[in-house]
Amino acid sequence: MNYPIVIYSCDERGYVAEVPALKGCLAQGETLSETIEELRIVTKLWIETAEKHGQPLPDVEGAIQKVKALSYSGSC
Repeated sequence: MNYPIVIYSCDERGYVAEVPALKGCLAQGETLSETIEELRIVTKLWIETAEKHGQPLPDVEGAIQKVKALSYSGSC
């Protein structure tokens, strides 16, 4: 599944990335590529765990609309 992600740069250095549709699904790294790779791993584990416990996965289109709404709200 291709959920939208949000990436933040850290003041100290490095990055934090999250999948807003998957509560608590986030990763961090010193480089952008490291952060994205860590997020891929965490996302896969999040989805596998949800499926193992019979939990429904969030709708991808709904997740995209939510991220779009947040990005257009002008709040940073």
